[in-house]
Amino acid sequence: MADQQSLFSDLPAFSDRFMRDHAGQIVTEPRTALLELIANAYDAGATHIQVRWPSEKGEDFSVSDNGTGMTKDEFKVRWQTLCYHRNKYQGMEVVFPKGVRKSLKRMALGQNGKGRHAPFCFADKYNVKTTKDGTCIAVEVSLGNNSDRPFTLELLDESPKPKGHGTVVTATVERKLLDEDEVRQLIGSKFLVDPSLRISVNGKDVELMALDGLATTQIDVLDGETVTVHFIDSVEHYRTARLRGITWWVNQRMVGEPCWDQLDAEGAYLDGRTEQAKRFSFVVEANCLKPEVKADWTAFHATKKVNAVRDAVHEHVLNNLRSKLATNRKEKKKAALQNSRKLLGDLPTISKRTIGKFIDEVQEKCPTLTSRDLSRTVQVLAKLEQTRSGYDLLKELASCSADDLDTWNTLMQQWTASNAEVVLNELQKRLTLIDRMDALVESPLADELHDLQPLFERGLWIFGPEYEAVDFRSNRGLSEIIGKFLGGADYKPPIRRPDFVVLPELSIGTYCADSYDAAGEISGIRKVAILELKKGGFCVTQGEADQARDYCKEIRQSGRVQADTEIVAYVLGAKLEQGLETFTMGNITVIPTIYQTILRKAHQRTFGLHEKLKTAQPVDASDAEVEEVLKSDPGPTLFSDDEPTEEVA
Repeated sequence: MADQQSLFSDLPAFSDRFMRDHAGQIVTEPRTALLELIANAYDAGATHIQVRWPSEKGEDFSVSDNGTGMTKDEFKVRWQTLCYHRNKYQGMEVVFPKGVRKSLKRMALGQNGKGRHAPFCFADKYNVKTTKDGTCIAVEVSLGNNSDRPFTLELLDESPKPKGHGTVVTATVERKLLDEDEVRQLIGSKFLVDPSLRISVNGKDVELMALDGLATTQIDVLDGETVTVHFIDSVEHYRTARLRGITWWVNQRMVGEPCWDQLDAEGAYLDGRTEQAKRFSFVVEANCLKPEVKADWTAFHATKKVNAVRDAVHEHVLNNLRSKLATNRKEKKKAALQNSRKLLGDLPTISKRTIGKFIDEVQEKCPTLTSRDLSRTVQVLAKLEQTRSGYDLLKELASCSADDLDTWNTLMQQWTASNAEVVLNELQKRLTLIDRMDALVESPLADELHDLQPLFERGLWIFGPEYEAVDFRSNRGLSEIIGKFLGGADYKPPIRRPDFVVLPELSIGTYCADSYDAAGEISGIRKVAILELKKGGFCVTQGEADQARDYCKEIRQSGRVQADTEIVAYVLGAKLEQGLETFTMGNITVIPTIYQTILRKAHQRTFGLHEKLKTAQPVDASDAEVEEVLKSDPGPTLFSDDEPTEEVA
């Protein structure tokens, strides 16, 4: 039993590939390793990082910083603990050495303690020399040469150092040597967005304006002032989007933290998980906003000026991003469309255009949508378009005669579908209105007569071009004046349409248009139109005309309209008394007329299309044998309507 227990009492063993699996690209990709070394110095509160980089293998490199450094105990815990939890033990906010201005703030980039392994990308061992609290220690870190541990620590020196703080990492480059210019470009494109950090390579400062591919633009903002926007496209995307996005500078000092947040109304335009979000950066030099910066430099005050500048910058950034991402999105779009090419090939042009536009909008609004899901989206939409447009259109065309097909061909050569739809929709509304009026104007039934008044409300265009204006509308107040005139104090407006006067033998609607003064403000009522519709079969006499005149006078005396307001009353019936004509008294006009005259006007104003369409109805093109087959037993199926569709990869 004792032997069995001792079998499991030893510590776990580590294979020679543990470090590669544990740290991943940090120990296999030299660009990632170099960025991790700079990130460690950044998280240590350094304001100056000096990189010494060799030109040949076998020479030393070093990364020196003036950060807080580490005590012996701190170094031991942080280097010996696998997956060291930085946020738990040190917090997310960077601690700066004494002497650094208190208002300077940074959020740490490191999280899991793997960045300390970065030198192993270039060599099997490296040295760390770090100073803090008056003591300097030197430690050699080496890859493990047995299965007991993945790496070893050896204390080389411990000595007092009353002044100074910071850390130096040194190693001899044995592999994966980068070119000095690439080192300079890589570091600058990632870390120069923070102006509190100065970085030099081989004694020469890395400057933002010296970076390759930097695009700088001047933007006009509020009151003729300008801001400068720098666009940076990194040569290598870093594992985190921290320090990516829009960075605001005021007098060479960073305000808040870089981010993509609030770039548009729906949140972040670029999701932080995407490759582009980890590559792109915008630096905005907005010295004009110095008075708007909060005391702790974490943000700007919410002022009109800040909002105006931010809106101008965001518009510029969005346009820039759309341009930069266009090529990537086009390739992704084409790959998605390729998987449904057979479906798309059978669709009309308008459906193809609809699908293409939809995919563009989906990619813009959902940047994290996978290629697989995008392909599925295309397939579903193509099937919907096939059902909605293709089969319906083919069905309608199949029912057309040869002459109709020739006519459709001519129309499609002269009109776009959108323009034809606008015209035909408006004509259809008017022709349908005429049909409904024709069925009701001669009806003696009161309910149907009352239904007629709303039709005339939508058909004021029949009475003349001026009534085409959208500003003619029902006026409930003027209708109530007429209702009380006819029914006395006991008159109660109908519940269904209180803007109409409804009596057993008639219905009256009152419509008005506003007048405007020289400044474009409403100054009263320009014109009032009264429509009195008599019951079917009713003969309009001089008495009805005089009563309509009295409505007009009553409205005038009510004080609801001005002295110069024009009032026109139409009295419509089945026929007119002999000799009854239109008469005018000042600004009041009464026009007795019959329904058929109004309907003829309506047909005239729609170019007689109603009758032309009746005579141009297509003949029944159905085939007797086809109808017989469709009505009979279907029998065996010779061909399948279900075409196989391509699978989405």
